[in-house]
Formats: sequence, C-alpha cells, structure tokens
Amino acid sequence: MKNFKYISILILALSFVFTSCNNDDDDDMEVMLPTQNIVEIAQANGFTSLAAALTRANLVDALQTSGKFTVFAPTNEAFDNLLAAIGQTSIDDVPVSVLEKILLYHVVQGEVMSGDVNAGDVPTLAGENIVLTTSGGIKVNTATVITPFDVSATNGVIHTINEVLVPPTIAPFVNSVLEPAYFSNSFTTLISAAVKANVVDALLSTPNLTIFAPTNDAFTASGLDLNALSPETIASVLTYHVVAAKVMSTGIPRDAATLNGSKLWFSLVDSGNFINGDTEIVAVDIESGTGVVHVIDQVLMPPTGNIVETAVALSASGEFTSLVAALTRTADEGTAAQNLITVLSGDGPFTVFAPTNAAFQALLDSNEEWNALGDIPLETLIAVLTYHVVPAKAFDKDVAGAVDANNMLPTANGAKLTFDLTNFKINTNTSIIGVNTNASNGVIHVIDKVLLP
Repeated sequence: MKNFKYISILILALSFVFTSCNNDDDDDMEVMLPTQNIVEIAQANGFTSLAAALTRANLVDALQTSGKFTVFAPTNEAFDNLLAAIGQTSIDDVPVSVLEKILLYHVVQGEVMSGDVNAGDVPTLAGENIVLTTSGGIKVNTATVITPFDVSATNGVIHTINEVLVPPTIAPFVNSVLEPAYFSNSFTTLISAAVKANVVDALLSTPNLTIFAPTNDAFTASGLDLNALSPETIASVLTYHVVAAKVMSTGIPRDAATLNGSKLWFSLVDSGNFINGDTEIVAVDIESGTGVVHVIDQVLMPPTGNIVETAVALSASGEFTSLVAALTRTADEGTAAQNLITVLSGDGPFTVFAPTNAAFQALLDSNEEWNALGDIPLETLIAVLTYHVVPAKAFDKDVAGAVDANNMLPTANGAKLTFDLTNFKINTNTSIIGVNTNASNGVIHVIDKVLLP
C-alpha cells in the first residue's frame, strides 16, 4: 500500500507538470524573477557580517540602486578570519574609510554569472583590480567561489567566497607594525598624520620598530592642528614616537633614541609607566609583524633645545627672564668654568629647578643692598644657581626613586636638596609649582622661591 501511495503522488505530480506545459500557449515555462536586491538577499540569507559591514560603511543605499552589480560575498567565517588577522574583535572596530574600501573591492560593475567569468584582471568599485582565474573552479585573487553562487538579485548577482578580499593598497598594513593602528578606530588621526607626513612607506618597510601610539583623544587634547602643520613638522613629531628596535614592556630602558634623533625618557614607577614624566603608557605589547606597539595617552613633543635654549624660549612669555639674565651674567663675567650658559648647554643630563621672576625679586628684596641681579656678588650668584642644578635627569615621577635614605639629592653646587615627597616641596618651604618641561639634555621644574645653599 505504501508503494502504491508514492506512485500515485508521482503520477499526479507529472500530470500537473504536463498540464502546465500544455496550457502555455508560447510553449515557454514561467521563469521566477528575483524580488530582492543584493542587500536584501545578504540580510535574509545569513550573510550577517557582510550586511553589518555594508551598513557601517554606508553602502547599503548604493547597492540597492537599480544598477547591475556583481558582488563577491564573503561568508561570516571569512569576516571572522579577517578580524582575527588584523587584531580586531568586531567590524565596528574598523575605521569606516578602511571598511568602505575593502567592501567596494568586492563589487564589480555589471552582472556576471559564473558561466560567463573570464580569467584576467577586473576593475572593482574600489578602483583596484581583482584577479579572476577559472582553472579548477573560479578564484578571486586567492579566494574561492563556493556555493551558493549565481544568486540573482533585482540589481545584479551574488557569488559566495571563502575569504575577505583585501585591496593591494591595504594589504601592506596587514601583519605590519602599523596594523594595530591602521585597522582601529582609535588611531585614525595617527594614520592620517603619518600619511600627510609621508612616513608610512618607511614604517612599513623598516623591521623591528617600536611605536608609542597616541590615541585620537591624545591628538585632540594636544591641540595640534595637523591641517596647519607642514609634512616636515608632522614627520618630526611622529618619528619622535618611534624607536628603531623592538622593545617589549619588560625591557623598557631608562632612555631610548628615536627616529627623530632625540631621546625618550622612561619612568617605570608604582603609579604606572610614563614617558618624559607626563605621558602614560596605557596599553603594552601589541605585537604585529616584526614590531610592537604601546599605546600612550598624550602626543609626545620633541624637545626644542637644550636647557638654556628651553629657558630662553620660556622667557619669551615674560617669565623666567630673571633666570636667563642670571645665567647670562655668569657667561659675561665669570671664568670658563663658571659659564653656566656653556655648562647647561652641554650633554648633561641635568635637572634644573627654575625660580620664577617673582622668586628672584623676593631674593633681591631680602637684601637692602641688592636692587638688581648685578648687585649680587658673582660668586654668590653662581653658588645659588648651581644649587638649583642636579646632575641627572629626574622627572617628577623619578624623584622618589632618586633620593637617598634621607630624601636628599646632590646638586652641582656640592650641597644637597632635601625633598618633602608628600607635599612635593624642597628644603621645607619651596614648592614645585610646574614640572617636566623636557629639554634635549635635561628637564626643568618650576619653583616659587630661590633656593639658598
């Protein structure tokens, strides 16, 4: 009975087909036309990563137009593999501009069914060519066309592929030291700056680099107007963030030369890891290619000169003119050994505690015979000035680790300074009111009184 039932069903089905064919006056079978466009098919048929990427890249409307397109659609697994390869966890982490170019690299103008594919280079909407091969199946670059293919849409056709295609202009960033920044939303300003500064090719082609990468927020906080700066100036800043060796966080030294030519100084303390006193390393050891990236929360500005040049630059605002005048007097009136302009322009390193103009005025007011700096005996002035110089580079974070058991540091004068580390004062009553002005041969901290040995 069961076999008879199946045979009856088969006869009825064949009868229906036969009748339908005979009822067609034109002897043509009805063709099912597609009712969904490319995006709708992707959304409805499990290409969730592709659909999400198109939405994020603002390409949904473009691929819903009436024009004819051929789309090579990567599977969800293909997108997962790409994200893993570029060190990201979500499509939302990838910059829109990068994502848009990758997606347009999967779209060819016109409708090409699989049976019509010819081997060779084919231009895409990204402006770069894909390479099609047909031996042993259809390949797009290194990706293979898999089922389903020849999926017709109202505005074109979809072929499934097992890899995400990466445009030739983007491929060099994959597995390079710039990969963590290039494929991340957090570093788009850094990449834009590198492009403007014409340093991208050098960074991609140089092995074993360490990049201290400022975030977008760091660039915003810096106040730098990249549009107003020349490529040369931007290059000077960016190369100050790059060390020509692969330095993991466990091997960060006290100082390191940069591609800029100036040094970075590191403070590895209980409160965190800092560069040049103020810039904190907030994420470490992001390895890619032969290099490594550490993330920082500020833009590092290369020093503009040595201690003296930096003090002179600071005096342009009207402050520290007394300090510069005092140093100049030692050069004009003292011996070669007493010429502090020459000494503080040397290799160093030095830490200078720089009194304000008001602090020098208070010093003059303390002696009724001193109406100007020239009234202070030269030997006294030199003794006072050298008492403000520590022959080492100590940012504020370094002081606690640099002082001796009595919280003291030796100075170029020979006498010692005593530090109150809790209140950050020197010799009990002198407050450190500004810190970490970086110079090529040292650092300047601002104090509110003149220190007397």
